[in-house]
Amino acid sequence: VTTSEGLQPKASSQKQPIVIAGAGPAGLFMGLCLVHQGFQVQIFEQRSEVISDTRSLGIHPPSLCLLEKLGLLNEFLKKGIQVHTGLAHDGRQGLGRIEFSEIDLKPSYLLIHPQNQTEAILKQAFMERMPNGLHYGVSIESFLDRGSDIEVLIRSHDDQLQSYHTPILIACDGKNSRLREYAQISFDGHAYPDTYIMGDFPAHSTQAKEPTVYITQEGLIESFPLPDGQRRWVAKTDRYLKNPQPRQLSELIKKRIDVELDLSNCTMMSSFGVQHMQANKRQQNRFFVVGDAAHVVSPIGGQGMNLGWLGAWQLSLDLTETNIEAPGMLAPTTYERQFHTTIREVAKRAEWNMKMGRKSSLYRLKIQGIRLLLGLPWTARFLAGRFSMSGLSLPKIP
Repeated sequence: VTTSEGLQPKASSQKQPIVIAGAGPAGLFMGLCLVHQGFQVQIFEQRSEVISDTRSLGIHPPSLCLLEKLGLLNEFLKKGIQVHTGLAHDGRQGLGRIEFSEIDLKPSYLLIHPQNQTEAILKQAFMERMPNGLHYGVSIESFLDRGSDIEVLIRSHDDQLQSYHTPILIACDGKNSRLREYAQISFDGHAYPDTYIMGDFPAHSTQAKEPTVYITQEGLIESFPLPDGQRRWVAKTDRYLKNPQPRQLSELIKKRIDVELDLSNCTMMSSFGVQHMQANKRQQNRFFVVGDAAHVVSPIGGQGMNLGWLGAWQLSLDLTETNIEAPGMLAPTTYERQFHTTIREVAKRAEWNMKMGRKSSLYRLKIQGIRLLLGLPWTARFLAGRFSMSGLSLPKIP
């Protein structure tokens, strides 16, 4: 067996490391879960470096609990913004608030933590726990499932093809996963008609510090605090904007809620459409798909990355209870047999969030309904739970 730099051939009496494709939040978290359970891990990432922008922000209570179990929560709390209250507004007046302190999960708050900082912490933690286990600029080209193990074909830094054997291969290489396609696992679903534009701008002292959702006649506006005096703004658009500009977002926000953005220092701009996609299986013998390679849900509500982390933790528990070194095919794991129920529920919640932000001929009735729901203690608690991933079928945290 030939290996890329940092990998050493294992003697036949030693356990081969589990191989992960992709070093985004899902791949790094998957690696940390496996190391926590006592496995040797090697992660291969086609990119040459980590991302530099903020992207996904929200970390929900189930994920915070997992970070605490992995010994990483305090590191995330250093710059993360704890969210104990969320506000609803119609652009003219407040509709109510959600108190996350009343949910049945601990920690009972959400954490805003930009994805680039999240990746940096996960990367550092993995490298400390598994030196020489993370390889950038290296791609997995293909693999051959031999029943009792998998032979992986790796393209190394110098463009040489090399082979490596592993008992488990896990694809965390995103929604356009090459390995999922190579395994001929179908990725089924549909696109929603909804489109959005978002950007990060300097925060004004006059703006509410809490995350605020504006349900306006013209469409949704969301606003979230960011570290370092920034704020994320998201607006629903009538069509996909191919090359979004800060002024376009600023004009939408001014028109809908009469708030002026500071255009002098916009640090991120993006536009996006929305899909719900799901792999028709998450396990194919010793090959698994995790994170966006396994499922894509609407980012409205910010639960997609967290869903991938929950799946990673469940799979790590399953592999702990399995003798992966034993010859033969692996039985279906709990991750394969049951995790689809969690995916389905998260997708439903995200879809409801989108519906609330769409234009509606029954707008006034919708606003009255939201005000009523937030005004009743038990329905306000219910909504707080839905927004914080409470009530899901969650993996055990021993």
